[in-house]
Amino acid sequence: MPLLKVQDLRVELQTSRGMVPAVRGVSFALEAGGTLGVVGESGCGKSITALALMGLLPDGATTSGRIELDGENLLDLDEAALCRIRGNRIAMIFQEPMTSLNPVHRIGRQIAEPLRLHRGLTGANARDEVLRLLDRVGLPDSAKRIDAYPHQMSGGQRQRVMIAMALSCAPDILLADEPTTALDVTIQGQILDLINELVEESGMGLVLISHDLGVISQTSDNVAVMYGGAMVEQGPAGSLFGQLAHPYSQGLFAAVPRVGEAHDGPLQTIPGTVPELADLPTGCAFAERCAKASDICWAQVPAMELVAPDRQREHRAACHHLDDRHQDGAVP
Repeated sequence: MPLLKVQDLRVELQTSRGMVPAVRGVSFALEAGGTLGVVGESGCGKSITALALMGLLPDGATTSGRIELDGENLLDLDEAALCRIRGNRIAMIFQEPMTSLNPVHRIGRQIAEPLRLHRGLTGANARDEVLRLLDRVGLPDSAKRIDAYPHQMSGGQRQRVMIAMALSCAPDILLADEPTTALDVTIQGQILDLINELVEESGMGLVLISHDLGVISQTSDNVAVMYGGAMVEQGPAGSLFGQLAHPYSQGLFAAVPRVGEAHDGPLQTIPGTVPELADLPTGCAFAERCAKASDICWAQVPAMELVAPDRQREHRAACHHLDDRHQDGAVP
């Protein structure tokens, strides 16, 4: 049995235009020690999916489907039961630590909170464990930094604090939502190496959300491409990157500049923008931006189908024109 199994997850959010679909039929499974990379443009539903897994959706949101942790459906639990799981068995590294950390509390107190709530540590025992965690995530001068406020630290240091907090109770599943946002390239590499190292050490499952396709390709065993609140392509990283099947996946990767390649003109782009949730078409959400779109694309939502049943049964994509696909989307 997978550690985490998500089946037909649907989330609707309350907006000024009424209830709109933010997540539409997302399904995936995550094994202990496995890594799932989720990629897509802003507004595609990646972060809302992660918040649904944590039970941290905005007020007024509605959910359906199943989120099973060791076979237990988290959507059936009340808030008290979710609080016992959140931060304990499932933890999250949020996108922007400056807005996720409490500015009026010292970082030591914030890291100690899950230790107190879930592990019963207090006083000197909690402080010793906080220092151990800060040392483990590579925060320099941890004995001095433990009493600092978030604004007294750099972006990379704050992100290390967030990682220490997420790992404080040795969770089974770690959700990392754009964990390197606003960090310089060197610090990005250090943070990603740290997360991968910690995942390998503990055997936890990792869901890594990123807009950086290079990060996803280098760190994830399995990959899901999201668009319009749905997963439009899923599969093992090697299969998916080697044979990009969905036109959106092809467009994303074609837009990535290649080191060492000469560019005589502008970089490739995907025309148009991600549609508003309230304006999603009846059929395929990508139809308006897709060069292959036909009448059926506008009228009918495509189902997930096997991309290469003779070679890789786990690689699937949701497109009416899979038979027209070609290999020019492969990532070198």
